[in-house]
Amino acid sequence: MRFLDLFSLTTRTALITSLAILLATLAGIALIPASPAVLSGDGVWTGVGQVILVAALLLATFFGALALRTIHRQLVPLQQLRQLMQARHPDIPDTDDVVADLSRAFDLLRQEQDKILRHHETSQQRLRLIADNIPALVAYVDPDCKVVFANRMYEAAYGVAPGQVEGMAAADLLGADVFAQSEPFMRDVLSGKAANFERLVTHTGTLRWERVSYMPEAAADGSIAGFIALAEDITELKRAQHTFARSEMRLRMITDNMPALIAYIDAEQHYRFCNAYYETILNLPPEKVLGLTVREVTGEAGYAAITGDVRRVLGGERVSFEQHSGQLGGRYFLHDYLPDVDAGGAVVGFYSMVLDITERKQAELHQRASETLLRNVTDSLPALVSYIDNDERYRFNNLPHEQWFGRPLAQITGQRVADLLTADEYARHKQYYDQAREGKVARFEFEARQDGSPRYYQAAYLPQFDDQQQLSGVCGMINDITTLKLVENQLRVLARHDTLTGLPNRNQFDEKLAEAMARSRRSGHAMALMFLDIDHFKSINDTLGHHSGDEVLCEFARRLLHSVRQTDTVSRLAGDEFVIILEGLQLPEESSKVAAKIISAMSTDFDILGVPRRISTSIGIAVGKINDNNGSALLRRADEALYAAKAAGRNTFRSAP
Repeated sequence: MRFLDLFSLTTRTALITSLAILLATLAGIALIPASPAVLSGDGVWTGVGQVILVAALLLATFFGALALRTIHRQLVPLQQLRQLMQARHPDIPDTDDVVADLSRAFDLLRQEQDKILRHHETSQQRLRLIADNIPALVAYVDPDCKVVFANRMYEAAYGVAPGQVEGMAAADLLGADVFAQSEPFMRDVLSGKAANFERLVTHTGTLRWERVSYMPEAAADGSIAGFIALAEDITELKRAQHTFARSEMRLRMITDNMPALIAYIDAEQHYRFCNAYYETILNLPPEKVLGLTVREVTGEAGYAAITGDVRRVLGGERVSFEQHSGQLGGRYFLHDYLPDVDAGGAVVGFYSMVLDITERKQAELHQRASETLLRNVTDSLPALVSYIDNDERYRFNNLPHEQWFGRPLAQITGQRVADLLTADEYARHKQYYDQAREGKVARFEFEARQDGSPRYYQAAYLPQFDDQQQLSGVCGMINDITTLKLVENQLRVLARHDTLTGLPNRNQFDEKLAEAMARSRRSGHAMALMFLDIDHFKSINDTLGHHSGDEVLCEFARRLLHSVRQTDTVSRLAGDEFVIILEGLQLPEESSKVAAKIISAMSTDFDILGVPRRISTSIGIAVGKINDNNGSALLRRADEALYAAKAAGRNTFRSAP
């Protein structure tokens, strides 16, 4: 059927071609000028014309057949192509016009190709979107180590403009240092082996660690078409690992220096960690302990003593107990086992800390024997010693408490503090007791009357803690410091007064002078400083003796006090040197009147051990000035004026300019 269709089409084509040739021939003949050789005079074809006409027909037939043959040869491959395309695409039409069918087939193929191209572009866009949003550096590299594809993170990480990565050599993208780290693994992956490694990136402005994976891609022929490169930023992980390593090292150092056996034991009772103290106590280096069981480390006898406690801790219970080991020289150990529970609630092991408490146990044994001695010692102390618990009840009192409270110890110990003290006494002690309960040592002094006389006491409250470092109470001690207080007061007076004359000494004078100058500046009233000494005092000591000299100094001091106001300050600096601070002067000249009064007061003879003696004095006066910044300058000016008075013949005064 299809062959006939083809034949029909070919025949029609050939006939049309032959007819076209015949018409062309006839047209040519019609153009040939009429001649007797072709047409007769009456228009009838001659023999020659007939021959020409027959030749034209033959020629048309020949060329028609030739065209038929040529067209047939050309249309058969097209028909075969249409059949092949119809086998793959049944929707291609089957008509007599092969060329039209093929044209429509090619249109369908072009539409399908466009669809595939659009799908491919969409897939590439989706792949780019996915790759750009992966929190890692993703690239594809060909066998020549040129980058075919890289996501945006690669561009940002290595400072390359968007769209410029594709086609770059890996060495140019990574930089010399990073490429040198990566090149050996590139050779491995291009030989077909996947590679994983870490590299340090330093040339991008910040220090960065990357974990890199290279995965080869094999072509259909088995060769390596390229490889996928995946790089993760592990800088924070590296920092965490470094911190963890330092912490682990620090933990190891701490545990190795602790005087205790510290270990971690898994659920199968194998040691997974132990500190260096195991070698000290058990003579087993830590590296030899790891992997051993508890039974192997402790021995049969030791394991039998703790096996029940091991079962309890592996059952999820925290266990603490003491053990006496005859195998280790009769030592005492305190075991503390803490279960290790995972997220699912299962016990996966336990932490073990074993303390050598031999000394403590021995101390406990001695403690019982020493309690009576301790009671005797505290009872003999001239102080109140007590222990008060967290409920403010006395739990211990030494014997002096009986005299303090006026009742026997049986009626004191066990009682609340507030019930034994007066309200005022309780309020005074309560604030310091509370400080001690906050973990602070509280010390204070107080005054109380005993038998109608004032007594002074020093009290101290010290916080006491139990084995768990919890506050268990407060230890109190009260000492009678009345004698000490009186001596202290005397020393305080002596530190500020001259022991011979009772006048303020140099220390108190310096304080008084500074205060007087400050008051003068505030009030605007003048003040003056007088510097005095006793004329020829050395001769008195040399001729009459130092005891007579002391008599002169005391009488001299007494006359000075009677010559000035109570608001003025008379002080003895040293030897026969005295100073007087005059305050509240209305006029600077008033100081001269005071000086004259003092000289007049000394004119009456001194009675020195029953012998009258004439004593005189020289005085230097310095009136305070606005620009006097300190007492030293004022005292220096008064001293200079004193020397001027001595130079003037003594028994007189001079004022500093």
